[in-house]
Amino acid sequence: MNVLNHFSVPYKGLGSGELHLEFIVESDFFNAFEGSHITNGSFEIQVSLDKRHDHSILQFDINGTTKTSCDRCLADIDLPLIGNFELHVKHGEKEDSNDEIMFIHPETSILNLAQVIYEFILLSMPMIKVYDCHTEEKSPCNVQVLDKLEDEETQESNQASVWDSLKYIDFKE
Repeated sequence: MNVLNHFSVPYKGLGSGELHLEFIVESDFFNAFEGSHITNGSFEIQVSLDKRHDHSILQFDINGTTKTSCDRCLADIDLPLIGNFELHVKHGEKEDSNDEIMFIHPETSILNLAQVIYEFILLSMPMIKVYDCHTEEKSPCNVQVLDKLEDEETQESNQASVWDSLKYIDFKE
């Protein structure tokens, strides 16, 4: 059985109203996507599907962690990720879909949310992968690297800038 089939919702048979769904995303989910930027993670996805007469509104609440390297000290960390996203589903041509509206054929009976969930998790990933690890009982930070960075910053601030010599040029001559 394909791991992504678990993220399918029987859409056509749903009546109007609100439906709450919960999905658990583990590493095998990310392995199903070729070239995935995330290979190891654990997420809880809460989906609120509000089906109306002519369209549906889906609210995605993402909460979890992914294993990655810290961009500050290069140590392996469990980076917490949180995200809230909204997606509108309407009937129309699939090619007209964009970031906020997904168009589906009117006869679509099953709505697979796997690709959407994957993209929202990627959007939750920060550009710089660091977090306040000092609050943890055992910090995963590589203290040696952090000390070296701090020493280099101190040395750079003590050195004269190449632009300092321009301060003394007399332009009145």
